[in-house]
Amino acid sequence: MDFTWLFLQMLLALVVVCVGAILILRFVLPRLAFAKKWQKDGHFELISRFGLDFRRTLYLVRVGKRYLVLGGTDQNVQLLTELSPGEANDKIKN
Repeated sequence: MDFTWLFLQMLLALVVVCVGAILILRFVLPRLAFAKKWQKDGHFELISRFGLDFRRTLYLVRVGKRYLVLGGTDQNVQLLTELSPGEANDKIKN
């Protein structure tokens, strides 16, 4: 048997599968993301993110008409405070 031809067929199949996987990850998967549905509806928006250190981050998030300050670690997310719309707009502008 000619193993060179079998090897080339296998190599071609591998290239086709890899290119297909890259195309799916690049173009199809982002369109199916469930988080984007929330953003399009306008119910949830990440206003700002501030990294405190490698594992801790502060988030300013708008949920409906409420503005929340959340603290996030690699283990959990916790509500720190709620801002009034006026306070949030002042913080966003500055």
